[in-house]
Amino acid sequence: MKIRLLISILALAFVVPAATFTITGCSTAQQTATYLTLEAVGKSARASMDASTQLLKQGAITVAQWQKIANAYDNDFQPAYNLAVVAAGSSTAPAPAALVTQQATFSASVTQLTPH
Repeated sequence: MKIRLLISILALAFVVPAATFTITGCSTAQQTATYLTLEAVGKSARASMDASTQLLKQGAITVAQWQKIANAYDNDFQPAYNLAVVAAGSSTAPAPAALVTQQATFSASVTQLTPH
């Protein structure tokens, strides 16, 4: 189960940035693509948060490690994500690269805690 979880986290960390940079053009379809990209970024970060919770329940990480991840999710990722969602309401640009990078860094920090 831990290997499957690790593979899922890594897959999301690499698929979401690729999806972000392949979107082009400006239209209603573009805005839909923007929201879908943001949704993928949000789901990926949430999956990483859920994975860290599972690792905590399994005793694979400490409460202090989990709290560090939870703080990063709540205090760093979520405010940036929410701002990007609001900004997307008046824009057709894809998810900001900085947000995608932040999500990938967040997912990687969870992956690093996964026992090998």
